[in-house]
Amino acid sequence: MRKTTSLKASFWKFLCMLLIGLMVSVAIPFSLILAGTRIGFITYADYSERSAKNLVPIIAATPDLTDVQLPMGCKYLILDKNYQMRETSLEGDDLNRAMEYALSGKINENLNKQYLFVTRENEYVVLQYYIGSQFIDEWFYNHFPSPEILLYILMGINCIAVCVILTAKFAKNMRAQLSPLFEATEKVAEQNLDFEVGHSKIKEFEDVLCSFSDMKNNLKSSLEKQWSAEQLQKEQIAALAHDLKTPLTVIQGNIDLISETELNDEQRLYAGYITESSGQMGVYIRTLIDISRTVAGYQLNLEEFCIADYMEQIEAQANSLCLTKEICLHMETEANLGTFKADKLLLERAIMNVIGNAIDHSPPKGTVYVEVQKLDDGFIQISIIDEGSGFTPESLHHAQEQFFMGNKSRTSNMHFGMGLYITSSIIKQHNGQLILKNSDKTKGAQVIIKIPY
Repeated sequence: MRKTTSLKASFWKFLCMLLIGLMVSVAIPFSLILAGTRIGFITYADYSERSAKNLVPIIAATPDLTDVQLPMGCKYLILDKNYQMRETSLEGDDLNRAMEYALSGKINENLNKQYLFVTRENEYVVLQYYIGSQFIDEWFYNHFPSPEILLYILMGINCIAVCVILTAKFAKNMRAQLSPLFEATEKVAEQNLDFEVGHSKIKEFEDVLCSFSDMKNNLKSSLEKQWSAEQLQKEQIAALAHDLKTPLTVIQGNIDLISETELNDEQRLYAGYITESSGQMGVYIRTLIDISRTVAGYQLNLEEFCIADYMEQIEAQANSLCLTKEICLHMETEANLGTFKADKLLLERAIMNVIGNAIDHSPPKGTVYVEVQKLDDGFIQISIIDEGSGFTPESLHHAQEQFFMGNKSRTSNMHFGMGLYITSSIIKQHNGQLILKNSDKTKGAQVIIKIPY
């Protein structure tokens, strides 16, 4: 039995770790400041106040104030008896507050700088001292903020770092627990059901994965049954199509023999019906064979050949089709196309299918344009454009599907919606693309065949 934990427990674990981390983030800087105080590197908060008060009688009694060594952090203002400034080490707001204190005795309790008033024989001295810890070392005192401010900065940095690190770790862990689900959905999206679904240590995620695994297995079983049934049906259709060719050949052979004998008009009429119907049956059988081959996939016989010579052969065939329907063929083949590998017969069938469609949908005396060029992205592009009415929005979306017929009346011309479907299958097996659009040039249909060279 796989050991799992609930999502709620995982969250509480994360929350406890976060609280512990925050407490440690506060405790470490505080401990450093406390240790610095104990070893004499940092003063206590009331150090300047005690030192200043101890200096008051000394300052009052000493004739020359320069002989008094002021503690670090203490500054002074010397006034004469008329409260005119004689000498000071203060400046800015500190000087203004010292003057205000000398004149009124008013102290701002919100400031961490306080004042003492000392009366001397011929002058007054205002001492400013700092309430709070300070660095004993002069370099640290001049280049770093006070220990209290440094304490808050370190606490803030540590708390932010702990939150970021623990949150990132928690998110990474959650993603790791969800990764089997992501992998499973990717496999299904790739139409691959032959894999084992992974597991998660989070109970809720594990339940989802188990459900997904059951769904995948049921879907696989269902699809295998469906595939087997379809495969059997395809094999039966293919076998039936081949079996039908034998009696059809016998019928056609016998009707040909009968047609060569002496027949009256009525007999010749019936013989014509039989010949026409057997011809239709032959088309049906070939269509069934095409369907079975297309679904199963064509066996490619790849060979390397010159593209320009190959397109000349295509042009000759296309011209013969165009002449029977009085359509003009305008073909442009780019120079220096080189060679490429493909199944010549299948590719010829794909191209001629498209050209045949273009001829069928061109108006009388119309023109079919065929352009062949080599693209920089590694493809040979064959573009076939007609001057017909173009593709409907529905045809653009469904024309490459099996049995789709944009014009239902085409069934009367022995079409079954297989032309572009077969072409698309052949081009895809060559790792190419079949693109359908309406031409800006003629407003008719444009079919683009792209095959890598």
